[in-house]
Amino acid sequence: MNKKIFFYIFGMNLLFFSVILLFSGLCSFLFNDNYLPFVISFLISCSIGGFFAYRNRDYTALISKKDGRLLIGMLWIIMPLVGAIPYMIHGLGFTNSLFESYSGFTTTGASIIKNVELMPKGLLLYRSFTQWLGGLGFAVFIIIFLKDLRNGANNLFNAEFNSIEKEKDSPHIISTVYKIFTIYFLLTLFCFLLLLKGEMTWFEAICHSLSTISTGGFSVNNANIGAYDNYSQYVIITFMFLSGISYFLFLFMIKGKWKRLLKDEQLRFYVFIILLFTAFFVFYFVLSRNVDLASAIRVALFYIVSIVSSTGFDLQFGSLGMLPTIIFIFLMFVGGCSASSSTGLKIVRVIVLLRYIPVSLKRIFHPRAIIPVRYNGKALRDESVRLIFGFFFLFLLLFLIGAFLLSLMGNGFITSLSLSAAAISNMGPIMGSIAEGFSYLELNVFSKYTLIVLMLIGRLEIYAFFALFSKTVWGRN
Repeated sequence: MNKKIFFYIFGMNLLFFSVILLFSGLCSFLFNDNYLPFVISFLISCSIGGFFAYRNRDYTALISKKDGRLLIGMLWIIMPLVGAIPYMIHGLGFTNSLFESYSGFTTTGASIIKNVELMPKGLLLYRSFTQWLGGLGFAVFIIIFLKDLRNGANNLFNAEFNSIEKEKDSPHIISTVYKIFTIYFLLTLFCFLLLLKGEMTWFEAICHSLSTISTGGFSVNNANIGAYDNYSQYVIITFMFLSGISYFLFLFMIKGKWKRLLKDEQLRFYVFIILLFTAFFVFYFVLSRNVDLASAIRVALFYIVSIVSSTGFDLQFGSLGMLPTIIFIFLMFVGGCSASSSTGLKIVRVIVLLRYIPVSLKRIFHPRAIIPVRYNGKALRDESVRLIFGFFFLFLLLFLIGAFLLSLMGNGFITSLSLSAAAISNMGPIMGSIAEGFSYLELNVFSKYTLIVLMLIGRLEIYAFFALFSKTVWGRN
C-alpha cells in the first residue's frame, strides 16, 4: 500500500474537516453558546492534519485499484472516530459520541440526543455538516485536493461510487468530479434558499438543507419535519427526490440529453415505485386513519420519498401500524439510484435482479441459448449479474444477523428487524413512526455498537467493507 499518499490524504481530510469545526464554532459564538469544544477540536484536527500532510507531502502520486478501496474504506472508519471528539467534549460520553458521529458521516440520521432543541446550535450545525460531507463521500474531496493523481483518481472514484455502469461525463474523471461537486453544492444552496422563504430561520434552513441533500435525516427540531408547515415539507420532498437521482443523470440534463434521461430505466423505476406506494398509502390514510385527501397525499408522498431516497426524515405522524412497517422495511432495502447520495441496495441492482427471473426461466428450457440480462438496452456480463446476486444475498444475511443480535440484546422482534433495516439502509429518524416513543439513547451499549457496524456496512457497501478485513486485499499481490 502507498502509505505516504494515505497519510497525506488523511492529513488533508483533517484540514478540510477543521474548516467545518471552525464554522460550527462560529455558529456557537453567534448564538452565545459554549464554543470552546470546537476550538479544542479545531486545534487537534489542524495539528494532526497539518503534521501528516506536511510530513508526507513528497508522496508518490500512484493509487492502484486495491489502494483506492483500502484508502476509502480506512477513511470511513477513521474520520468518524475523529469526528466524535466534539461530542465527547460536549459531554455525550464515548459510546454515544461514536454513535452520533458514525450516524452523521454515514448519513443514517439516528440520534441518541432526545431533546435536540436544548443542544448548542453549533453542535447541531456540526451534525448536519458531517452528513453533508458523508453524503458526497471522501473520494470527491480527495480528488479535488490532489490534482496530480492521474489514473489514481479513477480508482478512488470507483471505490466511492459503485455502479455496474462506469459512466463518465468526460474523458478526465477530475472534470466529472468537479461537476458532481457543483451539482451537490447548488442543490444544497437552492434547498436552503427555498426553505428560507418559508417559516424556517436561517439556522434551521441551512441545517435541513445539509441533511436533505445528503439524504441524512438529522433535524434541529424534536418533531423532526412534522414541526414545519406544508410549504417546507413539499420543499424537502422535492429535494429528497432529487438527491436520490444519479449525479450522471443531472450531467445528462445539463448537456440537454433529455432522451437519455427519459429512457433511463433506473430513473423510471425510481419514479414508478414512488408513485405506486404513494397511491397505496393515500388510500390507506384516507380509509383507515380518516385523513383528508390533501393531507393524505402530502403525508404519503413525504414518507415514501423519504424512505426510497434513504433520507429517513419523519413527520411524527404517530405509530402507523404493522402493514406500513413491513412496507417501510421493504422500501428501505430498495434505496435510491446508484451514483447518488442515497444508500440501500440501489435501484439498479433491484432492476437486474427482477430482470434475471424471466431470463433464468428461459435458460432452463433453452440451456444452449445465449440470453443475457439487459439494462438500459445493454447486455450485462454474467460476472456482473453474479456480483449483484452475491451483494443481495450478503445484504439480506447481514440484515438478519443484525436483527438476531439486536433481539438477543433485549430488543423486541419487530423493533430489532426495523433497527437492523434502518441501520444497514442508513435511515434512522423514521424509527419514530415505526415504533412510537422509541429512543436510540435507551438502547444498551452492545446494541449501539451493532448498529454502528451496520451503518458503516450500509454506507461503505458490503464488498468494500469486507475488503478491509481480507488478507488477499492487504497482501502484496
